[in-house]
Amino acid sequence: MRLNTKKIILISFLIIATFGFTVGYYMYNKGPVDVKNSSGIKISAQDLYEAFSTDSVTALKKYSTRIVNVRGTINNISTNVEDKQIVTLKTGSEGAYINCVIEEAPSPINEGEEVNIKGICSGIGQGEPELGIKGDVYLSRCFIEK
Repeated sequence: MRLNTKKIILISFLIIATFGFTVGYYMYNKGPVDVKNSSGIKISAQDLYEAFSTDSVTALKKYSTRIVNVRGTINNISTNVEDKQIVTLKTGSEGAYINCVIEEAPSPINEGEEVNIKGICSGIGQGEPELGIKGDVYLSRCFIEK
């Protein structure tokens, strides 16, 4: 009777270990999300910023680490230290923007132009409330769709 219990425990342990190894191996080799060819949650820049500024906890649950397709007007175009293009979209709130790091060079775009930008939402930055500086909503691995 005692030998039978040991066999059951050993077999159960081996099954659980095999399952854990298989899931870990799959997750490790899965690769990054294909943002460019994925569909995203469609939302305007103003609505996305409004969601984060009114209830950031709910907005984080709904949008954070998810692909969003944001429609908005380009406020500014610049480059960062990694030589990646940064596009900010107007939100309707002075001093607050949707900050997008562009993954690949798009066709020519201009400030004031209306665009769709698809990327992974990272959430809202803190800003500096004491100085009146609002936090931006950040998107990474972005692609521009005209």
